[in-house]
Amino acid sequence: MDASLFEMINNLAGKIPWLDVVMILSAKYLPVLFAIVLIIFYLTFKTDQQRVAVLAGISTLIALGIAQSIAFLDPRPRPYLTHIAHLLIERSNDPSFPSDHTTFSFAIATMIWLYNRKIGVILMGLAVLVGFSRVYVGTHYPMDVIGGAVLGMAISLITDQISKQNKIRNLLDRVFIVLYEWRLAGKPE
Repeated sequence: MDASLFEMINNLAGKIPWLDVVMILSAKYLPVLFAIVLIIFYLTFKTDQQRVAVLAGISTLIALGIAQSIAFLDPRPRPYLTHIAHLLIERSNDPSFPSDHTTFSFAIATMIWLYNRKIGVILMGLAVLVGFSRVYVGTHYPMDVIGGAVLGMAISLITDQISKQNKIRNLLDRVFIVLYEWRLAGKPE
């Protein structure tokens, strides 16, 4: 089923030139927007937004670390190595499952969504576009993208819950006090 769905989506490639361009740009560069959003959130110097940016960064690093471990333990070949694929971007040497781009995008989108629904919904939509585009351009199977999305969302939800525990919350508060003293963060509330 994964291969059939991959073929159905990837067979759209090459038929509408402008759509190919949108999918290539989304697959390769849209995750940069997620990083820019984190930087903007941090540079507001509003403590609540800076905390969200830090938590999103932490959850994303953890999710990507787990994704790399999964890929190392069970290296799934890319679809263009095992099927006929319309590959619209350069080949990658790393395993296919889970999709790092999707893991990254969903981890950030989920954490932002937990604290800012409007921006979070927009980022969730863009994260879906990242995942779909990775299949469209021929570099991932649909399950690679779904796995990355679930991993990114789950780690952000878990990180958020852990950050609310008294000891962790107090530690974060102390970190932000130090950052404020160094003029690297807004005034703690």
